[in-house]
Amino acid sequence: MSMISVIVPVYKAESFLSNCINSILNQTYRDLEVILVDDGSPDFSGQICEEYAEKDGRVKVIHQKNAGAAAARNCGLKAAAGKYIAFVDSDDWIDRDMYEKMVEAAEIQNCDLVVCDCLKESSAGSQVYTHELLGGFYDRDAMVSRYFSQLLMPNTMEYPITISNCLLFIRKEIITKNQISFPEGMRFSEDLLFGSEVGYFSQSMTYLKGYAPYHYRQNPDSVTHTEFEDKWPLLLELYRRIKETFEGKTDYDFMPQIQRCMLFFVYMAMNQRLNAKLPLKQFFQEAEAVLDHPEVCEALAPIRIEQLNISWKLKITSLIYQKKYLRPALLLLRK
Repeated sequence: MSMISVIVPVYKAESFLSNCINSILNQTYRDLEVILVDDGSPDFSGQICEEYAEKDGRVKVIHQKNAGAAAARNCGLKAAAGKYIAFVDSDDWIDRDMYEKMVEAAEIQNCDLVVCDCLKESSAGSQVYTHELLGGFYDRDAMVSRYFSQLLMPNTMEYPITISNCLLFIRKEIITKNQISFPEGMRFSEDLLFGSEVGYFSQSMTYLKGYAPYHYRQNPDSVTHTEFEDKWPLLLELYRRIKETFEGKTDYDFMPQIQRCMLFFVYMAMNQRLNAKLPLKQFFQEAEAVLDHPEVCEALAPIRIEQLNISWKLKITSLIYQKKYLRPALLLLRK
């Protein structure tokens, strides 16, 4: 059994795939398996995967009909035999010492979860992506007292520390024991629920703040950066799954964060409409359909906007959405 199972969902990645796989196979920590899940890719990605499997016995290839990254990762989880689970996206790459450092942190502290930072890579250069949470080791008491307040959605209205599952190094037992899986059907933000569940069930974690061995390629053709016809139905479904999973927890009150998740999803849905330059009548119809939705009204009503740690401009926008000052305010937002 390998110490680490690295799961890579593969779709339309032929331009970047070799760089990604090489960065994993060339790790200074060698005791790992690489599970390449070809998600029905129409290009030569599947063939590239097979070529690596022929050259290195640590590589396993699974071919499936296209079902999205969430389903591909779940498929990889079922095949994984390692003590620890890691994820890499097929257009990204990692530094050679990433898993050596993460194994060391996990084994020395006996951690269920290790988290690192990343570098966002674009034509403009590299930018470190980090979080406000303090670095270091967290036992369960410290997780509840210092980390759980931002498990789902911090009051900064930014993604939580576990949003990118590629920055997580997870004891597999946490996933199997608690039957954690990715929400299939989600085409974006599918990491949010999975990562939050991993964070909740972990009994200890280490945050390697400032250590950024993961290179996240900001690819305009990736799923994350591709515009969909309408994200709102999927965002609403993701909210429902988050609420179903976390509203009944008895050891911590996650409802304020669940409500903030809805506000964040409203930001996303409204920004999509604002940027689409829709005809005015259609714009108001679609905007009102979002803000008048009963679940939106219920979630946004209790939020104390003034207590959020966000800019004054975003506070005003949030109040507009919460109070539904639609027509005059949204006319201003379009200018």
